[in-house]
Amino acid sequence: MSQDIIARAKVREKGHWYEDFEPGRVFVHHWGRTLSQAENALFTTLTLHFNPQYTNVEVAKAMGHPETPINPFLVFNTVFGLSVQDLSEHGTAFLGVNKLKHTRPFYPGDTLFARSTVLERRLSSSRQDMGIVGWHTQGFNQREELVCEFHRSNLVFLRGVGA
Repeated sequence: MSQDIIARAKVREKGHWYEDFEPGRVFVHHWGRTLSQAENALFTTLTLHFNPQYTNVEVAKAMGHPETPINPFLVFNTVFGLSVQDLSEHGTAFLGVNKLKHTRPFYPGDTLFARSTVLERRLSSSRQDMGIVGWHTQGFNQREELVCEFHRSNLVFLRGVGA
């Protein structure tokens, strides 16, 4: 790379600070992600999740699916991952997920999109430089059908004091 290109480069900040998370604000997360059968088989095998409906098309068909569905934990992890740049880039401790629901099957070749709504925020009583923020995150397929939703929370730095 030439030094000229590097000299002209501008740093683009990613993420948001505690003050940016006004309750009710909606974040539509970037790009989306198409999942393949190969990713499904690899994820299912590596996580030792040996439910045959995710790896055996005949079992999946016997259960009423047209093909093997994508493992719901892969769907959840992908939706969660799509939200990180917007929600927790300036955070530290991940405080948990609750109210996780899978509302419909997701199949190879489908594309996930995600959006999150700020539910609440409060200043931390033990960390003066941080606040706790909670979000409701939803994952949709390319037909805009809800496939997954959950609540999550993080410690997030206040603007100007974060690392």
